[in-house]
Amino acid sequence: MSDKALLKAAGIIAIVLGVLSCLIIIGLIWGIPMIIGGYKLYDYSNLEDEEIINHKGTILCWSIFFIFFSLISGILGLIYYFGLNNIQKNKLNYLDELERLKKLYDEKALTKKEYEAKKKEILETKN
Repeated sequence: MSDKALLKAAGIIAIVLGVLSCLIIIGLIWGIPMIIGGYKLYDYSNLEDEEIINHKGTILCWSIFFIFFSLISGILGLIYYFGLNNIQKNKLNYLDELERLKKLYDEKALTKKEYEAKKKEILETKN
């Protein structure tokens, strides 16, 4: 559903730049956090969309940090972060639709056959 390649690329770039920064003593100050943040973003790219939504705040924080030390990673992370809003909206829309459908069925406005068919249609379009 979401383009996790952005998140993965942001993580890899941050890790590489973090390692390169650590080659100089003063670079350790921002290099180590870049490696940690890059690893986190890379790790999140392997999660399901619903699980990633739980880490939205962390993705935003690391993306803002990367803006200052690794502009490309920061931009990719922010693009991904703002794309997560669409995932949440789609999830809420289909849940609302299922609730309305159930309410119509409970009020006897739909037959069981109509209810099941429409429910199946909603669930199929969700995936």
